[in-house]
Amino acid sequence: MSTASTPEAQRKTSRKVPRSLATLSENRWLIFYFIQRQLSQSYRKSFLGLLWMVLTPLLMIALYTLIFSEIVGLRFRETEGLTSVTNFGLYLYCGIIPFMAFTGSINKSVNIIRSNSNLVQRVVFPIQILPFSSVITSFVTNTIGLGVLVAIVFALERQIHWTLAVLPAFMVLQIVFTLGISYLMAVLGTYLPDLKEVTQAITRAMFFATPIIWPPEMAYERGFGFIVDYNPVAFLVLGYRSMVLDGEVPALTPTLWWSAVAVVLLVGSFALFNAVKKNFPDLI
Repeated sequence: MSTASTPEAQRKTSRKVPRSLATLSENRWLIFYFIQRQLSQSYRKSFLGLLWMVLTPLLMIALYTLIFSEIVGLRFRETEGLTSVTNFGLYLYCGIIPFMAFTGSINKSVNIIRSNSNLVQRVVFPIQILPFSSVITSFVTNTIGLGVLVAIVFALERQIHWTLAVLPAFMVLQIVFTLGISYLMAVLGTYLPDLKEVTQAITRAMFFATPIIWPPEMAYERGFGFIVDYNPVAFLVLGYRSMVLDGEVPALTPTLWWSAVAVVLLVGSFALFNAVKKNFPDLI
């Protein structure tokens, strides 16, 4: 009896994934609504409103540049015509943009099911849109910050690199990878309530374990190159810098490996999410 039911259960599970993908497409309007709602709720009580999406990263970069460049004394990336502080500010800004998009998505997704318990407990609500809309919301902010960065680079250096045309494809891979992690964290966070605090601590530590305020060469020189080689967020940060600041395309081989991992992760985590989502109402 059990041997007969196992293949049938597997077939039912395999059919859930295409149906869930179709649900995402059919509920595009609902995804757009959630994105708009998350953006507006973040700034609804502020006087400047959505303008803070531009001002927040600028203020953060100004503060970090002051602390790490002027006080700590970290200054690298030399460009003719720009001061060392300005160069470091651009270097820092370019690293923080993808880092904030990734960690913001993860920190939201780990609690996304519990924080929307009123929606999850409704039988007809397509809960797979919750992690998806959360990730896309973070990338809206990411894209705005990137636009500000490109404008600053052009204003200061009077040029932009052709590799910016390749960056959108790189960002698609970034979204695929982030979605894979987010669906997985949504499942784990629903089963493990305390995972939210653990995840926030880990993402804070990742800031210092990723070459954002320090050059990757420093890790290799001191025998810690694996921190860069096996850190997917480091790959994102270095990819952004190479295309926005240096006019270079990331190496093909690591990009292909990273892309394969991102696709496999998304397929696996999305399938897992759809297999266990029926249990979510009982867990929250």
